[in-house]
Order: sequence, then structure tokens, then C-alpha cells
Amino acid sequence: MAAVAESDPVLAPARRSRVLMDCLAVLRAAHQPERAAQFGMKEFRQGLRGPLGPLLPPASGRSDRFDSMRLFDAQGLVRDAVQDLCSEHLVPQVALEQYWPWARVRAEQEEQHLFDLMRRLAPEDYRRARVLLGTHAAGPVRELRRQWDRLWMRFDFFESVADWPWCQVDGWWYPCPVCRWPMRAARSGAQFDVRCEAHAPRGVHYQYTPSKGPGPGELTGTGKAAVAVTPLPASSDHLTVSRPVWRYGTLPVLLELQLRNELVGLPFVELEMWPGEQRPDEYDLHITVAVPGKRTRHWRVDAKAWESVVALGKALTARPALRKGLTIVLPDHQYSERYFLAAQVHDRGVKVTTVSRLANRVKAACGAPR
Repeated sequence: MAAVAESDPVLAPARRSRVLMDCLAVLRAAHQPERAAQFGMKEFRQGLRGPLGPLLPPASGRSDRFDSMRLFDAQGLVRDAVQDLCSEHLVPQVALEQYWPWARVRAEQEEQHLFDLMRRLAPEDYRRARVLLGTHAAGPVRELRRQWDRLWMRFDFFESVADWPWCQVDGWWYPCPVCRWPMRAARSGAQFDVRCEAHAPRGVHYQYTPSKGPGPGELTGTGKAAVAVTPLPASSDHLTVSRPVWRYGTLPVLLELQLRNELVGLPFVELEMWPGEQRPDEYDLHITVAVPGKRTRHWRVDAKAWESVVALGKALTARPALRKGLTIVLPDHQYSERYFLAAQVHDRGVKVTTVSRLANRVKAACGAPR
């Protein structure tokens, strides 16, 4: 990424500096502090022009090194091998063309890694894994192993809650009652605000008062969806999926399951979750309404639970192809933001709505009360 920015003669100097500083921060983070302090912008840009060995951390006995690799050819142009290297490490081409910040590249890498793992599964296991991402994304390791069963050893995206200090209060953590992922705890005076980052708009937030004795303190609901939550010890035997997996795996599945639960059992309605044997991830839910004597209606639904609808719009417009007739479904709290996204994708044959609005349309089509 740094080499692409360094070699672009028409890139504005201020933007080039931002890209290089972003990449330099990543490089420094890979080194011990005393070594990281030796890398300034001058040393970094000089290092990009020679073999990569001097820029890299110690080898640590690994064989897959790039010490002798050069990013530029004799004419000072970026070598083709750079593009191959980026492809192998899941860096999208658009990231190089648009100079994405590193944080966005990492999120994209994690999302691609998740679905690369999922696509290797048989269709039946793929669908089971999708459901488990929404229903068992965190908890005691013994319970997770039991629920994931034979799929448990297929994935490497679980992390220990003990390593996540931002969700711990007095040695305890609180799972969101909607997604089961750890809620964030932030000190507010003598108390803590405890809330789910994704579901706080739905009213999942609390206030924590420390206990005067042993054990967890008191968690008081401050939102309309703040039901009782059982505290769990922040120990190494409590695991949770990583943040990118939660963001791009768990949250969309919850939307899909919410929509399915709204529609299951309705007359003349057929639901198929993650259809397709070759590409079960092409879209999430196929809804068919076949009322006798009326035209059959179809909805091919792709659920999106992005924090930023602006970022989602950019990501969708960057896709080379979107399935024509696709309906993108957003959480209900993003009702007012659907207009912006609809404007972004209107020329791609894609519609945008929310969970409740789509559920009401399907109910109207099959004649069920809304």
C-alpha cells in the first residue's frame, strides 16, 4: 500500500503523507519499541526502495519471508509482484486504487477470511454455521464446543474475553441480550455505562453500580430493551468471536433470523435461508409468496448491519456486480438512512428497506394481518 502511494506521481502530497503515516504506524507496531523508534518517515521511504529485509521484524525461524523482495523495478515503477502479494493477503484492488486507510483494509481482510472459511463447508454445514454465528457468538467454552459440535475445530475466530479489558467491570462481563456479544463498559463517575455497541439504539444499555462486597455489582437497565442479564466471569474459559466476525457475521445473521421469525408460518409464504448450492452466500433469504389466482412474488434479501450506511454505500458501489432485483435490508433503527443508500444503488437494480417494512410488505402480499 505504501509503495503504491509512493509511486503515484499525481497523488496529492497531503494524501500521500497520510497513507505513508498510516503504513508507517503499522510497521512500527510490528517491531519492539526500541527498534520501532528508529523508523522515521525518511527511513521508511528509503527502505521501500530497497530489499524489504531491513524494514521487517526478526525472522523468528519462519521461512515465508520477503527479505530479498523489492517493491520497485529499475524504472521506479511498482512491480507486478506487489499486486500478486496483495491478492494473496486479501487486500482488495480497490484499496490500492483508492488508498484505503489500514483500518478499513484490515476489516475487509477479516470479512473475506471469514467467508473464505465458510465457503469451504458443505451447504448443510454452511447454513448451520451461519445460524450459530447469530445464536452462539460468545459464552463459556464448554457450551460453545457443545453447540458448534463438529464445526468447532474448523474456525479460528474465537478469542478469550479475559483479553478484552474494555468489556470488563470488577472481573465480570455482560453479554448483550440480543446478540450475546460482550457489552462495552465505560466509566461514568463512580458508575459504569454498559451498552451493546450495535443494539444500544434499540434500548440495550445499562448502568452498573460497583458492589461494596465480593461478587458483581448491580446492573440497572436504562433502555427499553434492557432486560435482565446474568454476569459472567471474565476468565480465559469464556470465549467470543472476534470483532470483525461479530460485525460481518453475527449481526447480519440476527437480522436474517429476525425477518425469518416474523414470516415463518404465514399462509402462502415459502422461506429459504441462504439458498444456492454453489453460492450459498450470494444472498441471505429467498421469500416466495404464491397466493392462488395472483402473481407470485419473490424477494431475494441481503441483510446488512453496518454501523455506517455511508461506508456500506461505498462498498456496494465498488462491487463489480450486484444481483439485479436484490433487496438490501437494514436494521429498523436505520429507517431514515435507507434513502441515502437507495440513492447510491438505485441504478444497479437494487432496492433498500428495513426489516419491519419488508415484513409488512410480505404480510400484505399474502393477506396476513400486519
